[in-house]
Amino acid sequence: MTAILDPLIQILLAVLTYAHDNLGLNWGWSIVVLTVVVRIVLIPLTWKQFKSMRALQAVQPQMKELQEKHKDDRQLLNQKMMEFYKENKVNPFGSCLPLILQMPVFFALFYMLQAESGVGGHFATDNQWLWMRDWGWAPSWVAKTIVEFDLPLLLLYVASQFVSSLMMVPKDSAQRNMMLAMPVAIGVIMYIGKWPAGLFIYWFTSNLWTIAQQLIITKVVPLPEPAAVVVSGGGSDGTRKKKKQNQPAKNRKR
Repeated sequence: MTAILDPLIQILLAVLTYAHDNLGLNWGWSIVVLTVVVRIVLIPLTWKQFKSMRALQAVQPQMKELQEKHKDDRQLLNQKMMEFYKENKVNPFGSCLPLILQMPVFFALFYMLQAESGVGGHFATDNQWLWMRDWGWAPSWVAKTIVEFDLPLLLLYVASQFVSSLMMVPKDSAQRNMMLAMPVAIGVIMYIGKWPAGLFIYWFTSNLWTIAQQLIITKVVPLPEPAAVVVSGGGSDGTRKKKKQNQPAKNRKR
């Protein structure tokens, strides 16, 4: 795994070294800078993610109707849902793309922190951040440096991931439960493995970026109107018909 990620590790290390040596930041704040750089690079994909999320919101009424119609046949429901996604050009997992693309960066940073935290490594010195210092009286679950496990920062990560997931995934989305369960699952794995605080700095900063970004985009881009096309209940050939929204009573067919 390290050999596969080595090119990416060298790129990330170059960014961190530049922030540390040229901007005069310690390694903790250098990770914050690295996170911002990664999120800037991902802006085009994040925009696609947002468009996918909005498109999913627009067809929620039709999806609920489809789910209600085939609620007793899970296999048929899955088939109809896939057809519905294809016809409406909606990707239900589009909101997960930026998160998936960050995973190589996350693992590269993990191996980098392991390799560079020893004597003579980049992170062997100047590795304290905010409350992470040698206080003497601090319990073992509070890190002294960014290469040690830090429980408070892990809890901040989990909380920020919850908020981020709630903002990114539509309320009735199929993957909502998965997205909400993910922070707990990852948090448990991180706690058991006592992963270094530098990883939590990366994810916590990334989640703050996501939250701010979603607030800004939501203000700028209005919510979509519900789609006028619904799945017809007659026939198994996927026939579709249009429903007129807010049609005056006198024009409706009696």
